[in-house]
Amino acid sequence: MKLFIVESPTKAKTIAKYLGKGWIVKATLGHIKDLPPDSLGVDEETLKPTFVWVRGKKKLMEQVKSLANRAQEIYIGTDPDREGEAIAFFVKRELEKLKKPVKRAVFYEITPNSIKESIEKAGDVNTNLVHAQFARRVLDRLIGYKLSPFLWKALRKRSLSVGRVQSPALRLVVERELEIMNFKRKEYYYIKAVFEKDGVEFYAVWDYRFEKPENAKPYLDKIKDALFEVVFFEKEEETKEPPKPFITASLQAVASQVLKLSVEQVQKLAQALYEEGYITYPRTDSHRMNPQKAQEFMSYIERVYGKAYVGMLRKFKEKASSQGAHECIRPTSLKAPNLTGKALELYRLIFSRTLASLASPALLEVKKALLVPVYEKVKGEKLEFVAKGRELKFDGYLRIYPEELELSKLPELKRGELLKPKKLTLEKRQTQPPPRYTEGSLVKKLEELGIGRPSTYASIVKTLKDRGYVVEEKGYLKPTELAFEVLDYIKENFPKVVDYKFTSLMEEELDEVERGMKDWKSAVRKNFSEVYNL
Repeated sequence: MKLFIVESPTKAKTIAKYLGKGWIVKATLGHIKDLPPDSLGVDEETLKPTFVWVRGKKKLMEQVKSLANRAQEIYIGTDPDREGEAIAFFVKRELEKLKKPVKRAVFYEITPNSIKESIEKAGDVNTNLVHAQFARRVLDRLIGYKLSPFLWKALRKRSLSVGRVQSPALRLVVERELEIMNFKRKEYYYIKAVFEKDGVEFYAVWDYRFEKPENAKPYLDKIKDALFEVVFFEKEEETKEPPKPFITASLQAVASQVLKLSVEQVQKLAQALYEEGYITYPRTDSHRMNPQKAQEFMSYIERVYGKAYVGMLRKFKEKASSQGAHECIRPTSLKAPNLTGKALELYRLIFSRTLASLASPALLEVKKALLVPVYEKVKGEKLEFVAKGRELKFDGYLRIYPEELELSKLPELKRGELLKPKKLTLEKRQTQPPPRYTEGSLVKKLEELGIGRPSTYASIVKTLKDRGYVVEEKGYLKPTELAFEVLDYIKENFPKVVDYKFTSLMEEELDEVERGMKDWKSAVRKNFSEVYNL
């Protein structure tokens, strides 16, 4: 008998189906050891963490040990990230007491081939990844346990918390709200001329903003009966490139908007799709795609949509922090999934985005004309009306992955041509404040700033809600009064905690620990000292 250990029952069920007879696949149900829930669990002098059994896991590991004792081969196939490696580390440490070899199997999709290959290439636990998890866990614990009590005392509420990533995210939401509150709406007016040629109605605008309608009246009076001369006309082709395949941040941002789900729900559904073998690992910041799989998808595009719709496998510039071995989020095969409801909708979104990333660009024709009214001008007076057109000539990837485009028709015009407007109007506009963040746009912003990592985005948003810092209104995140108080306190007393650049550099140091370039305790000590003003 051979033993394969994972962390999830769903994952265990899928893998057991692939491995067949002679194998037992057992799930740990997540972490087996963690820092204690009711104390700091870190020696502040040496930074040595004290990991204790997660409730119920000691008994479960006894069952695993009993199976391992009878097994000829033992493999640990937990998730391929820091958290998964930490689980593998503690499981291996427990099983080593049996004096049996234990191997680490790493895979990024749950398919028969990838599981078989992970067993053939199984090696040892990656201690750099484990140390990066220790660093993140200890740093988060030190910041949370040491700084939160100051907040409780100041605001007289024990449910509050300070967090390494949570607090900068809170700052983003609050500062956006302040922008909205301080925004002064301004009304302005501009003159628009409406024309018609060859049955096509179009308009041209004088790009000058009038603060009051009466300021525009003299100009309207001057040109009310004027002909307009075409002094410039050009057209050119515009290429609209296909989108990149999904990574965690873009999947959460798009899916939460399109499917009307919280980022936490998106991540849970994506994790389930991965564990059932339908998609690749959903916690990734790499756009890389397996070339063989890409070719498979492109062959499908040619069969279904035609050769003109086939694009190419592009290489994207990845961030230094990107996990090189990881892939983008893509389907594992072209086989139709046995899914329903939101799970099916999410799968279809991932499927269409993957195909679109490998499809041909969309082609548009862009036209621009400059029209000038013919009338008796005052010296230096220059009225130039701009007309624009944008038409889709070839839909390309948009046939697979529709996106909203601003399209408008502009007929062919000739230089020197004279046109009489159908009407002249004074258009009123109002400047708009920036929108509040949605869950998806907040995740996208955090990713842009280098704050947080794929495994933490969903939990960050959830924590802001659970702490009572934000409420959701019509799909947007609105900070509560408590959020303003908490941020004011943190900015005044622990400014580094909400410093975007500092938090991003902290993440980069954890990535360096992961790559074996930095000692994890040194990274923790340095960053916590700066946060705590030591």
